[in-house]
Formats: sequence, structure tokens, C-alpha cells
Amino acid sequence: MGTMTDDIGELMSVVAHTMGDVLLRAPLAPTEDFFDCGGDSMRAVEVLSRLIERYEPVGEDAVERLRSELLTAIFDDASPAALASVIVDHRGVEVET
Repeated sequence: MGTMTDDIGELMSVVAHTMGDVLLRAPLAPTEDFFDCGGDSMRAVEVLSRLIERYEPVGEDAVERLRSELLTAIFDDASPAALASVIVDHRGVEVET
């Protein structure tokens, strides 16, 4: 049986790998800052696009809401943990049983 912590950890891993892929480096640590690791606004948009595509919110309103929340978040705290938290809040945590 999965736990909420497992799901959040999995989300952080996906975000960390996505950020690393965009920066052409290893995945970021959960609290590592994307911009301190060489990211810029264009690369941030690429990260957000990949995450939105992966988590495929249903409906245009949901896509726009997630895009807006992630865009705000990445400029407030550009860590994998922070973006994973936004995704969790947006879609809810699905726990495996």
C-alpha cells in the first residue's frame, strides 16, 4: 500500500528529473533552486510545459489554473519540493492501495 509521503516523494522526483533534463544535468535535490543551478525564464517555461503535459489536467480551465499556479511558484521558490507541492494541491494526492 502506498502512502501520501510516497506519492509526494514520487512527484518531487519527477520534478527534480524534469528540471535536471532541461538543465542538461543530474536531477536537482528537493530543495535545490532551479535558477541557482543555471536555469533562466525560458528554461523555466520548458519545465512548466513538461510538467503540465505529464499531469494533463482535464479541461482548459484546469490547465490554465495549473499553469498559473506553477508559474507563480517557480518564481517564489524554484525547488522541486515547491513545484511538487503545487501539483499535489492542484490535483490532490492519489494514494495507491
